[in-house]
Amino acid sequence: MPPYRCAFALRRPALLAALALAFLVQLPTAAQDPEREVLAEQLTPLAFVSPTGLTPLGGRMLFTAFHVASGQELWVTDGSAAGTAMLKDIRPGFRGSFPAWPTPFRGHVYVTATDGASGLELWRTDGTAAGTSRVIDLRPGEEGAMPSELIVFRDALYFVADDGRSGFQLWKTTGTAKSTMRVSSINTGPRAVARQLTVAGKRLFFTATTREHGHELWVSEGTPESTRLVKDIRPGAEDADLHALTAVGDDIYFTANDGEHGIELWKSNGTEGGTRMVKDLRPGTVSSRPTHLAALGRSLYFAADDGVHGTELWRTDGTAAGTALVKDIRPGRGGSISSPFAAMGNRLYFAATDGASGAELWRSDGTAKGTTLVKDIAPGPESGSPARFAVIGSRLWFSANGGGASGVEPWTTDGSPAGTRAVADVAAGARNAMPLGFRALADAVLFVADDGRGNERLWARRRDGRVTLIGDPLVARLR
Repeated sequence: MPPYRCAFALRRPALLAALALAFLVQLPTAAQDPEREVLAEQLTPLAFVSPTGLTPLGGRMLFTAFHVASGQELWVTDGSAAGTAMLKDIRPGFRGSFPAWPTPFRGHVYVTATDGASGLELWRTDGTAAGTSRVIDLRPGEEGAMPSELIVFRDALYFVADDGRSGFQLWKTTGTAKSTMRVSSINTGPRAVARQLTVAGKRLFFTATTREHGHELWVSEGTPESTRLVKDIRPGAEDADLHALTAVGDDIYFTANDGEHGIELWKSNGTEGGTRMVKDLRPGTVSSRPTHLAALGRSLYFAADDGVHGTELWRTDGTAAGTALVKDIRPGRGGSISSPFAAMGNRLYFAATDGASGAELWRSDGTAKGTTLVKDIAPGPESGSPARFAVIGSRLWFSANGGGASGVEPWTTDGSPAGTRAVADVAAGARNAMPLGFRALADAVLFVADDGRGNERLWARRRDGRVTLIGDPLVARLR
């Protein structure tokens, strides 16, 4: 997630400062430490670090990465060293163009980036340098429109941007400046902030903050006339605190606080009458705080604390009567769930503890009997802490700590104990590789992981089991 996603409610100077600080935190050590000098002439063209946003494009993988000579720019790979290169130096020099929000649409990948003359604006690429260009300069000048929340809906790409006149509104494009138009007129002024764009059936839901209603639920069918406030869940200017928009069919589920029941689970079909709290799991003003919302079939699964069982697994069909605890995995008020859910096949996978083992890999088919431990990755009371799940074909990829001599490394499972295994010890020994971003490319699975020296690098796990670095070794020296 780009570092500035949660900052749009700030005023622009504070927002820009926050963006710069957030990005600095992500830079490799050599770029942050003034006592450390990395010599550009010692670094090969493929000595890049901090790859993010792996996105398939035309049989290759597009991503952003940092190189000391060019900063953060767009890169592309076919999974081999020879087929890996910086796609285009959008902002020539060492400062970088900060590409973010990579989103495929009609044979291109769209990103937010800056060329240094204009601020952050909407760009697109077909995977070639010649085919990489800015779509439109919505806010001329160095501040930029800062497009974000890119998502495909119906026949267009939608996003949130500030053209300098109306705050962060909803926009859409089909890939040209002429086709780019503003969809919403939520408000005027700095508080007009749209975010959390989520497609459900024939509607695009999002949340927005206005002076009159605070932070509430909105919907659009793709035209200015159809873009509207769904319901003022917490009447007046106070925020309803909406989060975790999740589609199940044509409906949207989310968490909200109406001021009377605390933070509970809500559902909407895009109409005021069809927007209601599903069930007050923890009656009164105390919140059950539903989290990790995930769709599986026609049901929604989530973790919540009803005040009796702690944070446990629940499911709902959208009705109060059809909302129930799946299983009290850790009996008592301690709670068990410690990770988001991943849906693979007809089961959910997640990290949980039963109180005897630590946080380990579990799965559920939506029944108490079918909710079981997959494998005790770190045997005993220690936690394997599986996380960063990604479904690739019929296997689930994730990070976990196997205990013993290895740290947090890449793992994979087919859902069975025997089919759950470590992929490699990327950061040798007890050091943590902290892998994430698993994506399939041809006969390999690409992922990002620490090399054990504080550098996030791009790796490929081949079909024959080999794990190789994509890129060149880093060369650095202290002053």
